[in-house]
Amino acid sequence: MANEFLTLMDLKNRMGPGDGAIASVAELLAQENELLNDIPWAQGNLVTGDVHFKRTAMPRATIRKINEGIEATASKTEAVTETCVLLTSRGIVDMAELDLAPSAEAYLLTENKPHIAAMGEDLCASMFYGTEATGFRGFAARLNRTANPQVIDAGGTGTNLASIYLVKWDQDEVTGIYPKNTTAGLKVMPQANIYVDDKDGKKFLAHVTEYSWFVGLKVRDDRYLSRVCNIDRDALLAEGDTAKTARQALFNQIIKAKNKVRHVDKGRVVMYADPDIFSILEIAAFEKANMALGYTDIGGDRRVLTFSGIPIKRNDCQSVPEKKVN
Repeated sequence: MANEFLTLMDLKNRMGPGDGAIASVAELLAQENELLNDIPWAQGNLVTGDVHFKRTAMPRATIRKINEGIEATASKTEAVTETCVLLTSRGIVDMAELDLAPSAEAYLLTENKPHIAAMGEDLCASMFYGTEATGFRGFAARLNRTANPQVIDAGGTGTNLASIYLVKWDQDEVTGIYPKNTTAGLKVMPQANIYVDDKDGKKFLAHVTEYSWFVGLKVRDDRYLSRVCNIDRDALLAEGDTAKTARQALFNQIIKAKNKVRHVDKGRVVMYADPDIFSILEIAAFEKANMALGYTDIGGDRRVLTFSGIPIKRNDCQSVPEKKVN
């Protein structure tokens, strides 16, 4: 049985009274970055992340006749360690300014909002483009070869390439993780009356808040992910037959990628695209260029762009052109 699907807001609602500052940060993070409302979170079994066993070979079933034996078969697994990384940010507010605020706590949260949002943006970028060198292997690093069965090559060869990622979030198979013995990996360290330097090196008294988030990504089954890579943005954004041909090819590639995902019709499956690709898909939905594209009511009061019922979300951290995947 799968574990309970806990988003960041679910974790926030379970925090105790003593975790009020951390709960406020968790709420702000979820408000500022839509990706954080998709990710299920699970506590790792290490103080630095999580170690799990990935199945590399399945046992074989054998047909046998009455009074005949069968050969013994076994599955194979390998230990995989997923490492959490520490995202940090520091908010500085002049004590004189803070003393004038009706509510110091509310004012600090408002003033430090950009610093908290920056951690969410860093996490988003790491989820997609984190590397082995940074200690956070993102989706691109896990789906980095066209020979990978979960990767569909769109064939682009230019310098303005993009990808569409399909993720089936699952508390057991694809999840965000935080170290054990932590509160969602979040930590808030406020300090009042600290001397800091202004832009000219002159000192003033300030309230300094250190925010940190110890987080990682666990993928136990690669079949819960797929990627359409080497998408040529320039061809899609062109005019006339060039764009029409490129867009029709993209629809076909998305279908192939969708059908690479295990149990794609169940659970929380989301498709992520950069702003340009998202706009192209949205225009195609208005033009009825593809029957699979359309809008679906989510939660009764929100219409979401979908492909075969799968939500498509605009993801700004995918805006930078990608390198060609070979």
